[in-house]
Amino acid sequence: MDYKKLINDHLGKQTDKTPVVVALLAGLAVGAALGVLFAPSSGSETRNLLADKTKDLADNAKDKLQTYKEKLKDGADQIADTAKNKYQTYGEKLQNGADELVDLKDRAVETVKSKFNDAKDDINDAKEEIKDKASTVRSDIENA
Repeated sequence: MDYKKLINDHLGKQTDKTPVVVALLAGLAVGAALGVLFAPSSGSETRNLLADKTKDLADNAKDKLQTYKEKLKDGADQIADTAKNKYQTYGEKLQNGADELVDLKDRAVETVKSKFNDAKDDINDAKEEIKDKASTVRSDIENA
């Protein structure tokens, strides 16, 4: 049987490999314990060997746990950095949009003021023309 292919097929289907790692470590521990128990050594040697193997297994598990912790921390740091960058980017875009709106408002106010002043000047010019024509008409009436 092709165990490598079977394990790879199984690992490829799952994204969480923790149960596989735990099962593999448990299998190694059971195999090591059985191998030590059936070895032709004395009881004290067997106990020492069993203690050493158990310590090695515990150290290996601690190393794996530390590796997963580091990966999780790195992933969390990356997510935090990405979120911070997105927040800053959107904040800058909002500020730029607000600045553009303020500029647009200022231009609109200036345009309205200019048009109002132009209309006021046109009204004053029209008043002057009317006064001039009225004065001319009075003069014509008085002379007639």
